[in-house]
Amino acid sequence: MTTGRPSLKEVSTTVLEQLRGAIASGLVKPPVDRAALVGFGVRHQLEAIEHALAGHKTAACLAVLDVVLAERETRRPTPELVWTGPEAPSGAARDTAVVLRELFEGARESVILAGYSFTHATQVLKPLHESMRDHGVDARFFVHVQQIERGVEPDEYLNDQLGTFMAENWPFGEPRPRVYYDKRALVPGPPFCSLHAKCVVVDGAKAFVSSANFTQRAQERNIEVGVLVEDASFAGYLGGQWLGLIEGGLVAEHAA
Repeated sequence: MTTGRPSLKEVSTTVLEQLRGAIASGLVKPPVDRAALVGFGVRHQLEAIEHALAGHKTAACLAVLDVVLAERETRRPTPELVWTGPEAPSGAARDTAVVLRELFEGARESVILAGYSFTHATQVLKPLHESMRDHGVDARFFVHVQQIERGVEPDEYLNDQLGTFMAENWPFGEPRPRVYYDKRALVPGPPFCSLHAKCVVVDGAKAFVSSANFTQRAQERNIEVGVLVEDASFAGYLGGQWLGLIEGGLVAEHAA
C-alpha cells in the first residue's frame, strides 16, 4: 500500500528511458494511461507513471521524462557502509542489525530477501512481520536448501527442510512470506550448488547487500561488511534479478 502522492522517484531509470523512447517513436501514444503502459510491458509503479504523464501530449510527456532522467544523470547513488564487529574509534559505518531493522520497519509495499543461513533469526525478522501485518507488505524469501542426496524422496525432503526453516525462524503465524528455493537443490549432485547470496530489496527503492547471514552471530559478533544503496534504479535491477528467477521457472515456491 502506498502513502501520499505517487512519484516517479521510485520508477527505475531503465523503465523511464525505455518509455521515453517508446513515446518519442510513437510506439506509445499519449494520452498515456494504464492500458497503454501495460501493453508496453510496464508492470510496476503503474500509478506513479500514470499520475505523472496522464493528460499530457507527446511533447509534455517527453519534457517530464527528460527532466527526471537529467536529474538522475547528475545524481549518483551514495552507498552507505554497513558493518558488524569491532570498529576503530574513527569508524563511521552503521550497524548491520540496525540497518536491517530500519529497512523492515520502513517497508510499505514489498520486501525481497535472499539468504543462505538463518539461525536465531526471529528477532531479525520480527519487524518485517509487523510491517506485513500492519501495512500489507508483500514479502518473498529466497532461501538455501541443502542439495538432496540420492534415494531421498524430494517432497518429503523439501517439506522437512523448509518446514524446519519456517518453524525456527517465523513463529509469528500469518501473514507469512512466500518462500522460494533453487530447483537444482532437488537434483542429486555433483555439481553441487548453494544459494549463497545475502541481500534485501525494500519497496523497489532500497537495496542492502551484505556478507552477513541472517543469524545472531552474523548480526552481533562476526566481522561482516555490507552496503546500503538508496537508489531506485539499482534496487530495481537487483529485485528484478530475483523476480526473474520466478518468471523463468528457475526457482519454485514452497507451499507451506
